[in-house]
Amino acid sequence: MAKPLANDIDRQLGLRLKKLRQQEGISAATLAEAIGSTQQQISRYENAQNKISASQLYLLAYHLAVPISWFFLDSEVSPAPLLVNEKTPPTYNRSDDTATLQALWPRLTVTQRSATLKLLDSFLE
Repeated sequence: MAKPLANDIDRQLGLRLKKLRQQEGISAATLAEAIGSTQQQISRYENAQNKISASQLYLLAYHLAVPISWFFLDSEVSPAPLLVNEKTPPTYNRSDDTATLQALWPRLTVTQRSATLKLLDSFLE
């Protein structure tokens, strides 16, 4: 089976990974150890010789303390056309949120409950 070719998104991910790693002063070997990989694999990611799997991207983002979306900020990559029509945002379903809150509330400590109520109050001001 042939290895999938790197595309513009893979190159962008690699460049952003390398830039962030160097900016934070983290060696490729240190980062590799943190995610259970090798220094060579980190180098392959950074040079877009290998694609980064979703699970590896998650681990990289976690250990570098950035959201996964950071790797795609200011993307100049033009993705392929959509296969489906753009969807409108889902409608707000208050009953789902109420059920979630009711399920979680008993598990919260007194301090967590107080903080939650203060947060909710801040939105009402």
